[in-house]
Amino acid sequence: MSNARQVALDLLLRVQNSDSYVNLLLPKVLEKNHVEDADRGFIQELSYGTLRWELQYDAIIDHFTPGKTLSPLLRTCLRMGLHQLFRMRVAVHAALNETVDLVKRHETSAAGLANAVLRNAERSGLEPLLESLTENSGRLESLSIIYSHPQWIVSSLLSALELDGRQADLEAILSANNEVPQVNLAALSQAAREQLNTLQLEQGQASPIGFLAKGNLDRYLEIPGVRVQDQGSQLVALALGKVADAGGKWLDMCAGPGGKAALLESLLEDKPGNLTCYEPNPKRAELVRQALRQNGKTTVEVLSGQSAPIAQFDAILLDAPCSGLGSLRRKPEARWRKSTDQLPQLTKLQSELIDAAVAALKPGGYLMYATCSPVVAETNGQIRGALDRHPDMQLQDLPATLKEISPNLELNASRKTVQLWTHLHETDAMFMALLRKSRENHAN
Repeated sequence: MSNARQVALDLLLRVQNSDSYVNLLLPKVLEKNHVEDADRGFIQELSYGTLRWELQYDAIIDHFTPGKTLSPLLRTCLRMGLHQLFRMRVAVHAALNETVDLVKRHETSAAGLANAVLRNAERSGLEPLLESLTENSGRLESLSIIYSHPQWIVSSLLSALELDGRQADLEAILSANNEVPQVNLAALSQAAREQLNTLQLEQGQASPIGFLAKGNLDRYLEIPGVRVQDQGSQLVALALGKVADAGGKWLDMCAGPGGKAALLESLLEDKPGNLTCYEPNPKRAELVRQALRQNGKTTVEVLSGQSAPIAQFDAILLDAPCSGLGSLRRKPEARWRKSTDQLPQLTKLQSELIDAAVAALKPGGYLMYATCSPVVAETNGQIRGALDRHPDMQLQDLPATLKEISPNLELNASRKTVQLWTHLHETDAMFMALLRKSRENHAN
């Protein structure tokens, strides 16, 4: 396993030193290094797990190395060693010896320190260490260490839960963010659903077209109309399709990489509708083109550039750029890359996109606003601002619409917007709100 640990170390250092995500880098790294099947699962768990628990492991490392400055490589090796000791089925002697040997290969002089930190941590035990690290901390700071989330994210999740009347679920959502997610599939046609049923795949809890993959993923993706897509994302497109005129003009306003566009296309298939997909980034626009089938009666157009379409549309999906804190279980490194300093720029962009969408919407048309984030400033805060700026827009009862699509979905019926939760719905923590433009003229 020593070579597997080196591959994991190289992968983690690349993630740290670039904007790449581990889920995108991992397949390339495994292929480049000709990693055997027996080692692939080990590398995946070691890299993903080390990233998830980074904050907690750093707190332990700092506890045993007070006042010392450690190189990024040494710190990463120690995180990997702690993950093997505390959360993997690795023998203690292997976790200790292999990690120390890994350090020796790169920083010979630090091998003794690495050995001391790991042996002290193993002797102490994880639970006693956490008790010691949090004994003088407030609740949010303690939860930050226990569940390895930056404190501002813990606070943001609590505010979002309070808005939804679920503040008692804070530890449940933090815990869910650290679990390994099951791969979700979307079956975009009846034929695809029948084939997945034949393969006896379990259906998703949240989406009527969702399935839970098991085993080799490639065998499912060979089926026409089957895509990897979170069930929360499926519900966003399904809800808009439920209320919008299937024969009208639809716009997917931030379409890349194309998952929701493909689902919208399937809802319009064999109908005389029109789907425009706008994606400002040319590379992501090409991904949209690749995701679409474009073989039905529906007219599909993919646009890219600096200016969004201004034609009048009957339905618009705005899956806005956001902090992405709703998908932390899938992108563990995201929690270390995001900060409160980024929120003002993001929320400004979201507001501008909403305004552009409203301008492009026909009277009587529907706007679905969605984010893969529960942060209030990106969710209900945006909707309140949009309604203030656009008195011709009315908020629709989205929980009622989703109940028609997925009757067993547990939602807060006292609000008109929808917040999905990873621990409750087994989806990403997607937010969505449905607005409709009045058929009457209003001065904005």
